[in-house]
Amino acid sequence: MTRLRLVKIIDEYQFLTCLKHSLWGSRTARFKNWQEGDYLAFIVDKALSGLAEVVGKPFQSKQKVWDNDLFPHRIPIKFTHVLDGDQRIPILGEVRDALTSEWGPKYGWGILNQQLLVDEPAEIIVRAMRSQSNSLSEIISNLDQYLEEAKQQRKAVTKITRKQGRPRKETFGIEEIFETKEEESQHSKAQYALIKLGRITGCSVWIASNDRNRIFRGKPLGEDCLKSLPNLGLNEEATRRVSLIDILWIRQNAPVCAFEVETTSVVYSGLLRMSDLLSVVPALRMKLFIVAQKERQERVISELSRPTFQKIGLNEYCKFIPIEKLEELSSKVRDFGGHIQSSILDTIAIEVEEEFEESL
Repeated sequence: MTRLRLVKIIDEYQFLTCLKHSLWGSRTARFKNWQEGDYLAFIVDKALSGLAEVVGKPFQSKQKVWDNDLFPHRIPIKFTHVLDGDQRIPILGEVRDALTSEWGPKYGWGILNQQLLVDEPAEIIVRAMRSQSNSLSEIISNLDQYLEEAKQQRKAVTKITRKQGRPRKETFGIEEIFETKEEESQHSKAQYALIKLGRITGCSVWIASNDRNRIFRGKPLGEDCLKSLPNLGLNEEATRRVSLIDILWIRQNAPVCAFEVETTSVVYSGLLRMSDLLSVVPALRMKLFIVAQKERQERVISELSRPTFQKIGLNEYCKFIPIEKLEELSSKVRDFGGHIQSSILDTIAIEVEEEFEESL
C-alpha cells in the first residue's frame, strides 16, 4: 500500500535545507502515526519538487537547522527524487484530480494538515514525479552552490519587497475592444512595462500579433519582442492558444510567465484565454497573471472565483497584478538587468485566495 503526504515549504532555500539535513520538521508533535516508508511529496511555489521517504522514528531537537524557526519536532527522511526547473509538476491535471477526488475542491486543508493519502491517489502523485528526470545526484553534488543561489534570490526578492511594500492578500468571491483612448493607453502602458521587465529578467518576450504594431512612446510595442513564437514543445492547438496571450516571457524556449492585460470594462476575455490554455495544457508550468488597474482588483478576483474557473484550478494559479505596482517595480529594477529573476513578480502579485500555511 502506498502511503503519501504532501508538504508545502516556504521557498527553495528551505527545501534545499531539508535535502541537506535529510529532515522534515514541525512546530507540533504531528508525527505519531507516521511510518517508515511513508512518502513525502514536497511542494515549492505550487509545484511538486521533491519526493522523499520517512526512514526513522520522530524525535525532538533544539539544534538549529532552518533559519525561519526552530521546528523542534522532527522526522528523518531520505530524498529519492528531486525535480529541477521546468520538470516540476504543478498541482493541475491528474494530480489535482487525485487530490480533489479524495479531499474535494478545498484540498488545501489536506496539505495544511499533512493528511495521509493512500493507494491510487498516492500512487498517481508518486508516478507523476517519477516520470520526470531525477536531478537528485546533480543537486547533491553541487548543493552548496544551489543553496547560495537560493539564498541570493531570497535576498533579492526581500530587498525589492521592502522597497515596494508587500500587498495584502485579499479574497473576493477574443480580441480586446477598447471603448476609450484611455483604455487603449493603459493597455499599451502595461504591455510596455511587462516587455521591459521581462527583458530585465533575462527572458525573451512575445507579444500577441494584434498588439505588435501598436505605437507606444513613438515606436511599435513589438519592436524589441520575438518576431515569431519558438517551438515550445506543445501540440498545434496548445501553441495556438499560447500565441494569443497578451504577453509571454520565454526562457530557453519554455514559457515561464503569461500575462493578460484587462483594462476594459469587460474583464473576462483574458480569463477565458487563460482557461482555454489550462484546458489544452493541463501540465502547465508557467505562471499566470492578470494585469489591471488597482481599482479593478475586486472585479477581476471575483471573476476568478467563479466555479467554472475553480474547477480547473485557474483561481489557484492565476494572480492579480495592479498596473500601478507593475510600473513601480519596473522602475525600481531597471538597473538590475541579469540579476533579477521572474519570481520578482511575487513581490507585487496578489493571490485570489489565502494560501494555507506551511510547517516550514
